[in-house]
Amino acid sequence: MLASLIGFLGGLGVFLYGTHLLSNGLQKIGASKMRKYLSAISNTRLKGVLSGIMVTFLLQSSTVTNILVVGLVGGAVITLSQAFGIVLGSAIGTTLTVQVLTFDVAKYAPILIFLGAISSIFVRKYIWKSIGQILLSVGFVFFGIGMITTSLLPLGENEIIVHILVNLSGTPLLFLIIGSVLAALMHSSAAVIIIGIAFVTTDVLTLSSVLSLVLGANLGATLPVIASSLASKIDGKKLALFYFLFKGIGVMIAMCLLSFIDSWVEQFPGETERQIAHFHTLFNITIVILFFPFTPWIANLFERLFPQKKPAPNFEVRLDELLLTVPEEALLHCKHEITRLAEMVETDMIKRLKNYINGDGSFEDLHNSEQVIDQSFIKIQHYLLKLGQQDLTNSQSVQEVKLLHILNDIEHIGDMIIRFVMKAEHVNKKQITLTGKDHDKLIVLLDYIEQSYHASLYAFKEDDSDKAAHNIQSQSVINQYERDIKFEHFNSMIQNKEHDPSISGVYLDIINQLLQVYHHSMNISRTVLGLI
Repeated sequence: MLASLIGFLGGLGVFLYGTHLLSNGLQKIGASKMRKYLSAISNTRLKGVLSGIMVTFLLQSSTVTNILVVGLVGGAVITLSQAFGIVLGSAIGTTLTVQVLTFDVAKYAPILIFLGAISSIFVRKYIWKSIGQILLSVGFVFFGIGMITTSLLPLGENEIIVHILVNLSGTPLLFLIIGSVLAALMHSSAAVIIIGIAFVTTDVLTLSSVLSLVLGANLGATLPVIASSLASKIDGKKLALFYFLFKGIGVMIAMCLLSFIDSWVEQFPGETERQIAHFHTLFNITIVILFFPFTPWIANLFERLFPQKKPAPNFEVRLDELLLTVPEEALLHCKHEITRLAEMVETDMIKRLKNYINGDGSFEDLHNSEQVIDQSFIKIQHYLLKLGQQDLTNSQSVQEVKLLHILNDIEHIGDMIIRFVMKAEHVNKKQITLTGKDHDKLIVLLDYIEQSYHASLYAFKEDDSDKAAHNIQSQSVINQYERDIKFEHFNSMIQNKEHDPSISGVYLDIINQLLQVYHHSMNISRTVLGLI
């Protein structure tokens, strides 16, 4: 008895660890490609269902699929109705895994573990190491199934246990609850179903009892999604609630018809384990067909019940904690938020400087914008640092560092502009008057800064290395203009026989602050090129 329990727990542990490794490995290789695929072909609800099936099976995780969908809805790439179609498809996609696992796969575990270990340990190329990790994880999954099945064989010969379970088999609601709790705790409906199949094949449980367990596993799989959506934005909550409702309603209908379903499943072709897998697949296909026609109405209802918040008057960071579990998606959203923040710096600060110099702007407006930038900087930086604690690939780590550098430059630009304005205020208080030529030179310098910043922003937003390189090559023009502007200033003072050094000191301070804005703009282009 003790040996069976230890073997069962060990097999379950190996199975769960294998599924975790498999999902992570596939996510690293394919998450970005799957996102592009979803956004490209999910323009109709039917295509959404089909793409949801394929993406979920390839990524081996309906949770990852749902997170990708949250990102697409949040970015207005797809509508809520189309997103519901993908969620429906993901429910079918998870059943394909169980279909595969109900074959006699345990015998392939040793060779897969061997090949995976060799590739993971001795091969240096990243793509082959990733493939090795996938083979190793599949081997672990197959090996865990074998251990679970083998450990349960003695229980079928234990009269006490069989007697207890036979008595319990008359209460399908109990097995529904057990299946729900186990699936929620293990974050895996497949694991619960595989355990149920192992109990049936070893004659420990009846088919009827396991069908309730399967329904419970389907319901329990939605609970972690609901829990994780609590820290999510409104789009994540809508998708999680829809996922829970369509599964929950389907489970209730199936439980009411369980006595009819029981005899119907026995007519399915194949051994008992294949019959359970077929039931699992057909159950999900049925509820998808049931809900599919109503997704537009459900989407409209959700939009009314959970309306989007009106945009804040000031800039507001929109980053979802839920996306941290899929680093590729989190990085995309971080880049989008940094781009929005950079555009705000351009419109609300840099382009207002000319008006300020001409006497039409106010220090308060610029200062308020800078306060918003500082607060947003802290939030985005905190999110990126949390993202850095995830299991990132080398390219994802590089991208995260680049985003941190660019974010830092954007925040510094805001600081430099405020320092420039404070210097200008100092000029007014001391009643120092700049010449018309000096004023015109400042306006021209601001034109250069606007152009360089806009080019850097475009290069960052579009990943345009050519634009970034061209922007950096133009730096010699600014360097020459800096020398010219200082020479002409000193020459003008000599010609006008001006002896007050405070005029030069203040003017050169103003120039230097603007040049700092320019240098940080150049840093953005350098970062785009990887010159950190």
